[in-house]
Amino acid sequence: MNYLNITPYFLILIIAAFTLGCQQEKYIGNPHEYNTVDLEDRWDTTRALENPDKGWYHHILDNGIGKYHIQDASLFREFPGMDHLYIRIAWAYLEPEEGEYDWSYIDEIVEKYVPEGYGISFRISSKETGQAPTSYPKDVDGVGYATPYWVRQAGANGRVPDEFGPPVWSPDWGDPIYLEKLSNFHKAFAERYDDKPWVRYVDIGSIGDWGEGHTHFSTRIPPTKEEIIANMDVYLQHYKNTLIIATDDLIYWNKPEAIVNELLDYAVSNGISFRDDSPLVDYYVDNYLDTWSVSHAHFFERVYQDHPTVFELQHYHHVKRDGNWLGKNGRDIIPAHGVSGADIFRNSIKLLRATYIGYHGYAEEWFTDNPDLTKELLNLSGYWYFPKNFRVEEAGSRNFSFTIGWLNKGVAPAYAAYQLKGKLTEAGNPNNVFLFEMEDSGNTGWMPDNLHSESYTIRVAESLEGPFEFSIQLFDEKSGRPVEIGFSEEFRDEDGYYKISIITF
Repeated sequence: MNYLNITPYFLILIIAAFTLGCQQEKYIGNPHEYNTVDLEDRWDTTRALENPDKGWYHHILDNGIGKYHIQDASLFREFPGMDHLYIRIAWAYLEPEEGEYDWSYIDEIVEKYVPEGYGISFRISSKETGQAPTSYPKDVDGVGYATPYWVRQAGANGRVPDEFGPPVWSPDWGDPIYLEKLSNFHKAFAERYDDKPWVRYVDIGSIGDWGEGHTHFSTRIPPTKEEIIANMDVYLQHYKNTLIIATDDLIYWNKPEAIVNELLDYAVSNGISFRDDSPLVDYYVDNYLDTWSVSHAHFFERVYQDHPTVFELQHYHHVKRDGNWLGKNGRDIIPAHGVSGADIFRNSIKLLRATYIGYHGYAEEWFTDNPDLTKELLNLSGYWYFPKNFRVEEAGSRNFSFTIGWLNKGVAPAYAAYQLKGKLTEAGNPNNVFLFEMEDSGNTGWMPDNLHSESYTIRVAESLEGPFEFSIQLFDEKSGRPVEIGFSEEFRDEDGYYKISIITF
């Protein structure tokens, strides 16, 4: 068996990659003696593609340590496209005494699930609204502390807003002692986790109820612009390798438009991306149905071309309780609104350009209720690649040049470059195989809903005769996983290559 690899002995790789964005799926090509091969008849738009850097996440902890533990490990492992686990936990669990850290809540999850291929994301909150010991570790004199009690003892100012819920201490978000202790904590947290390849992102969780940036269920005092920027700066100071995410509430909640715009500009200019925690919350369904329960879609338009964004469903059991999820796969119409819960979910994903999507509940309940929708929304989230056409530009004695028209049917681009691997298999002689690979397929430029004509050239070390069956695959070196494309599996061989065309040299 002969192999062409990326070495000076077998293959000199010349990559001439360019992208032509063609709106409305119109293909622009140049006349040539070779025919263009239409590949659409090979598409499969229903097969669930489990690909790197996108898909579902699961709240393994949720505003504490009590909710959403995995109940059926075997079913969870079958959940299509489960990318990562989301840990949302109060600061007080992790630093019970100043400078003394308890990472066990996190590390137990990491040690169990990261070896299985899952990633991890984080929100460390400073204000909760529940009860000890599940939402925060302890009460002191009848007052709860999600921010460690020793921070208040050190002189940080705050208040106990018991008129809006259980008595839980709320720090002044801009207090210098609070910010100093918060910064020390995140310095230690970043030293431990910032360089880990399995970390997807860290939320700015240090302001607002549940770290959501609002105080609707506590003081109802809007955090100021200065307080928000000071907290952003803590994260920007310490996280150099990890994507930082802010909730949209942090930017807009109870603020005048001018301040919203300043905060939005500050976040975007510093590479902070966004998540929306409100889709299918009853208030937003009632008041923002025309935008599918999304209140500030333009925030996400500002960042999605460069950074992944995050969709978080209202707690799934609350969505059902409120009557906003009816029937199998959420397909039944909500009488008060004339649309289905599934309609709201899928269209809000489109508006948010979400790469990561969460159902915010128990995996077993969600997947049992919504098996088909789970696969549909997995494909829709992030990127979803389809080769639309193929054209040989040159197949001479030394050069093989070709063009592939790539269509991204997902809602966002990919943010990592994937390899293009190719295989030429001599017809009638499966042992005569020539392999090549290109470090960058050009995929990061394949924006949603546009057809991108990408051209590639390889220079072969010897004349090839034919015919040869030409096959390709995309591949992610970082994870060591193929990137599946939207072809029917009948065109995929045992090595993960998809058959494209017969080539004669």
